[in-house]
Amino acid sequence: MSLAAIAALSFIALNAIFALRRPSGSLAAHRSPSEFILAGRQLGGFTLLATLAASNLSAFTIFGVSGTAYRVGWAFFPAMGFGTGLMALSFLTIGLPLRRLAATGQWTTPAHLVENRTGSRLLGKIFSALSLLYTLPYLAVQAGAAGGLLANIGGIPRALGAGLVIGIIALYVFRGGMRSVARTDILQFLVLMGLGISAFMIIAIQAARTGAWQALAADVSVNGPNARSGLDGSQTTLVLAGYCVLWSLANPMFPHFIQRFYAANSDRSLLSSMAAYPFVSLLIFLPMTAIGVLGARLIPGLTGSAADGIFSLLANQVAGPIWGPVFALAALAALMSTLDSQLLSCASIVVEDFLPGKRHSANLVGLVGLALAAVAWLVSLKPPASILGFLTGTAFPGYASLAPIALAAIYLPRFYRTAAATQPAAATGVPATLSPVLAWSCATALLVGTGLVLIQAFGIKPSIPAAIFNAAIQLTILGGFWLAWRLHQVAASRLATRQSSKLALATLPDAALPSRRRLLVAGLSSGLTLVAALDWWHAGQAPIIVWGLPTWLWYQLGVVVLLGIIFVWLARQTPARPK
Repeated sequence: MSLAAIAALSFIALNAIFALRRPSGSLAAHRSPSEFILAGRQLGGFTLLATLAASNLSAFTIFGVSGTAYRVGWAFFPAMGFGTGLMALSFLTIGLPLRRLAATGQWTTPAHLVENRTGSRLLGKIFSALSLLYTLPYLAVQAGAAGGLLANIGGIPRALGAGLVIGIIALYVFRGGMRSVARTDILQFLVLMGLGISAFMIIAIQAARTGAWQALAADVSVNGPNARSGLDGSQTTLVLAGYCVLWSLANPMFPHFIQRFYAANSDRSLLSSMAAYPFVSLLIFLPMTAIGVLGARLIPGLTGSAADGIFSLLANQVAGPIWGPVFALAALAALMSTLDSQLLSCASIVVEDFLPGKRHSANLVGLVGLALAAVAWLVSLKPPASILGFLTGTAFPGYASLAPIALAAIYLPRFYRTAAATQPAAATGVPATLSPVLAWSCATALLVGTGLVLIQAFGIKPSIPAAIFNAAIQLTILGGFWLAWRLHQVAASRLATRQSSKLALATLPDAALPSRRRLLVAGLSSGLTLVAALDWWHAGQAPIIVWGLPTWLWYQLGVVVLLGIIFVWLARQTPARPK
């Protein structure tokens, strides 16, 4: 058996041991589903940061980013480095109110947010059903990817490798729920970071010894006036803006991300994760981009999907055929960290939102997770390419189409007021029933957004990035409903005032939400940083090479650091509630 196979099997076994090392990780009959799914809402500190980062990263982080950078050059870094860092603003705008609101009830799934804030149980179930639809295909896709990765690096049969990975994951998810997943996320995050950065360092040293760095700095095709838009011209300012909007809308709508917002133990833990995220993004995506760019110099001529293997090719070339494949464990760690999170979130949605009965046990959630894992493994053996390809191709736009509805459910109740014409002024402070107009507006926006995603999946796309186009349409619908409702309420209020001077309108107390001033400051500061990151003035200009890198790339690195500093400031300025 090869060293790579031994390392891979050892890593998989280590995950199981690490997940189940404590007796508290075992499933107890008295544990509630909420405690099982959300780890007792006690995730904090480095554990919360690690599980948020690890569950957001997949094998694409290793192979996809380096492969794309091989084809387009340094220009792909802003989309991943800055775009992923900017996404962490959602920890404040979405995560913070979700943590506070969930702490007052038993929220465990995305449906609970929507149904509790809009008053529509049906709308909540539709929201969760779409989340499930966009997530379930990934279980089979990633199980198959795990099998293929183990086959490539260790010679383990693909079906056996896929079954081994998803079987171990299903075991520790069944036994420990979110507690086990969070523990393994720490290990997987550290392995991903450690091996990824180590691979970059040995490749960079080898490149310096062979003169590849110097040749790269002098390469006109890589550093010429058109390089800011990518070697193939694909990374335009509008495309970068589309990536930033897509990541910012789609990633927070991952059901496993929403559950981590619910599970955070305090405001401070969530805000600290937000502050650290741009720096984590920098440490992950700059090395992966550099590996791709160096790979185009060291191993030229790769085309199409072959370029996605540049990470493994360079690792094998530099570290040798024995040790080189070991670095691919970084991709396995990234893959497992997403797969276990998705398995737990899908199982909890199935049980909590769609199985009959009001009292579900943690044991049932674990059993459904085992069943989903078995189905995913069977599908991964011979996946229906047309169906899985269609679903996975629409998943990110689909998640993004859920974000306006989630934001409306969080914030619009603050603006909706019920007509309390029959209530005396003394009753103004009584929490009012949400207007059905809010539910109808969210339902319409959700229907239109889903329809747009389906249309675009068949190749009918707007001239601007779809994420921007779809969000603009959905927000227009939500705003139009609110404006029409507000005009109606003004008329009703005037009529009620003429009838009795003691009548008034009741408003919804929303103390759990960040203040409007705080949201305005966060939006303006992050928005200005986004404008700076789009740096259209660098397009078409020949850069100066400083320490082997073009000046516009140094500028982009500075913008990511600036974003991190802004998030640190926002985290310190935002009043934190106690646990």
